[in-house]
Amino acid sequence: MNIKKKCLCILIILFLSMISISIVSAADSSTENNNITADNQDINLEKASDKDILSANDLEADKLEKSSEESASNTNETKKLDKSNTVSNADANGSPTVSAKAKTTKVSDKNSFKTIGRNSKDKVTVKKIQKALKKNGYYIKYKGHYLKVDGWYGPCTERSVKQFQKAKGLKVTGKVDYKTAVKLKIINDKYNCKILLDNTKTFKGEYNSGIAFNIRVINKTTGKAIKLTKVRVDVLKNGKIVKNAKYYNYYYVGEEFGADITPDHLKVGSYKIKISSADRKVKAEPVTKNIKIAKTSIKLQAKKASISSDQNIQLKAVLKFKNNEKVNEGKVKFTLDGKSYTAKVKNGVATKNINVKNLKSKEYQVKFLGNKNIYVKSTTGIIG
Repeated sequence: MNIKKKCLCILIILFLSMISISIVSAADSSTENNNITADNQDINLEKASDKDILSANDLEADKLEKSSEESASNTNETKKLDKSNTVSNADANGSPTVSAKAKTTKVSDKNSFKTIGRNSKDKVTVKKIQKALKKNGYYIKYKGHYLKVDGWYGPCTERSVKQFQKAKGLKVTGKVDYKTAVKLKIINDKYNCKILLDNTKTFKGEYNSGIAFNIRVINKTTGKAIKLTKVRVDVLKNGKIVKNAKYYNYYYVGEEFGADITPDHLKVGSYKIKISSADRKVKAEPVTKNIKIAKTSIKLQAKKASISSDQNIQLKAVLKFKNNEKVNEGKVKFTLDGKSYTAKVKNGVATKNINVKNLKSKEYQVKFLGNKNIYVKSTTGIIG
C-alpha cells in the first residue's frame, strides 16, 4: 500500500514538473517572439525613416534638376532670341545692319562733327580745313615751312587755325570744333535749324482782323535767323489738308523779319497749322499749332444820299474791318420803297445809282451779303 502511494506521488510530481517546464518554455517563447517583433518593428521604422530621408532627398534632387532644366531652357531661349536678333540685323552677306529705329534717328551736324586737332588721322577733313584756311588767307609759316594741303594737321595748320579763330572772335584753341568748321564753311550750318512760330492768336474772319502769325527759321547753334529759306505751310482739318486755290502753301522766310502768314479763305472752325522746311539745304523739325477761326465783324456805314432834279439817287455804303482794313469782297443790298438793288464791294465801298419817281421814303436800308465768317448788322441811310 505504501509502495502504491509512493509511486502515485512520484507520478504526480513528474506531471507537475512537466507542466511547469512547458509553462516556462512557453513564456520564454513568447518573450522571444515579442523581442523578435520589437526588433522587426525597429527595423521597419529604420527602413521607413530611411525611405523618408531618401524621398526627401529625391524631392530636393528633383527640384534642383527641374530648376537646372528651366535655367537651361531660359538660356536656350535667350540664345535663340540673340541669334534671331543677330540674324534679323544681318544682311545677306552676314554683316550687321542698322535697325529700323537707328535708320530713322536724325543726327545733326553738330553731334556728328568730331573736333579735329594735332596729328588727326582724318586726312580728308584736314585737307578741307587746309583748303579753307588758304582760301581765306590764313596760312602761317613755321620753321621755314608754309601751310600745305597735305592732310597732315601739324604746327602750320594749328597756328593758322588759331589765327583764324582769333580773327573771327572764336575761342582760340588751335582745334577745329563745330563752330570753327561752320566759320570755315567746311560744313553746312543750315542743317541744324529750328522753326519758330510766334503770335498764334485766335484768328477772326477771313482777314483775321489784321492778326497773323510770324515764321522764322534760326540756326540752333548761333541763334541767328537764316538769311533766306523756303517753308511750306499746310492747314489741316480733322487730319486732312485743306485745299483752296486762293491759299498759298509756300513762303520765303527772310532773315530780319521772317514771314507774316495770314490763313485767308478759311471758314469758321478749328484747324491745325503745320510749318515744315521746303528747302533741301535746311533741315528742321516741323512745327504744328492749333488755331481757331471765329466770326469777325465789320463796320457798315450808309452815306447820306442826295436826290437830283431828275430823281437820280446814288446809294453808297462804306465797309471796313475793325482794324480799318477795307473790305474787298461780297455784295451790298440796298432797299428803297420796297425795291432791292445790289452792288459789289470794291476797295471798301459799294455804290448804286438808281432813278426813282414819286419817292416816298426818306431812308434806305443797307445789308451786307458776304460769307459766313463775317458778321455785320444792317444799317440805315438818309436821303435828302
